[in-house]
Amino acid sequence: MENKKPEAKKRFGVLDFFIILVLILCVAGIAMRFIFKLNQPQDESFVAVDTEEYYVSYISRNVRNSVPEYLTEDTEFRFASSNEVFGYPFRTPTVQPAEKRYVGSDGTQYKVPNLPNDDRTDRNDVFGMFKVKGKMNSDGVLQIDGSSTIISLNKEYVVRSDILVFKFTVVSITKAP
Repeated sequence: MENKKPEAKKRFGVLDFFIILVLILCVAGIAMRFIFKLNQPQDESFVAVDTEEYYVSYISRNVRNSVPEYLTEDTEFRFASSNEVFGYPFRTPTVQPAEKRYVGSDGTQYKVPNLPNDDRTDRNDVFGMFKVKGKMNSDGVLQIDGSSTIISLNKEYVVRSDILVFKFTVVSITKAP
């Protein structure tokens, strides 16, 4: 006599059902992600506006006296980090003696321009403009033409020409007439 054990029937348990349900939900989630990504509108904050010319006013503090000589209107400046075109200087920049800044014991800030007998007479503060082509969105942010770089107020940028590396802070952006 053979003693055979009855074979256990294989059936789905609660755990099997849960695993299948999770797999189906994962596949559905991935499919929905692609469907919604394809139907999502693109960022149109810059799209509706054609490229126009703008004046980007800047200030550059404590630079050498020779720097304004290289900010001529026919010199192309590029972003130092990406080598993308930034723009061209517009007019001769205004130059003032560099200012030293001191904070008094009461917290008051004092600005003292350097004097002829000062050790920093070779330094100036430069105020000027660049002529830049780009698109302005409603938030006042300028996207440079042909670039993904944006320009906004009170931000510091580094640009370069063939001769000069120039660091400045943007003080205003206005549309060219």
